[in-house]
Amino acid sequence: MRRLQDNTRYFRAQLQELGFRPLPGDTPIIPVILGETAAAMRMSELLLDEGVFVTGFGYPVVPQGTARVRCQISAAHTRDDLDEALRGFAKVGRRLGLI
Repeated sequence: MRRLQDNTRYFRAQLQELGFRPLPGDTPIIPVILGETAAAMRMSELLLDEGVFVTGFGYPVVPQGTARVRCQISAAHTRDDLDEALRGFAKVGRRLGLI
């Protein structure tokens, strides 16, 4: 349980450092708010190209203007796994002008 909490805190903090807006919380499911549905869907597609699987959600599943990608952290993730995913977020986020 401790490793899961550590992984979750680390990933959320690093996303914030990059300039993303993860929803606050302590759960290992981390929604990253992107705003528009098209941005969330494109982000999820490009992250998959980088080897990072996230699910994009947009309106009407979530309120308009709060589209997001959902990350799910696991105790099985290593720090290297998390850092690789964060590199993907940084690359794609910059490419799309989100950060």
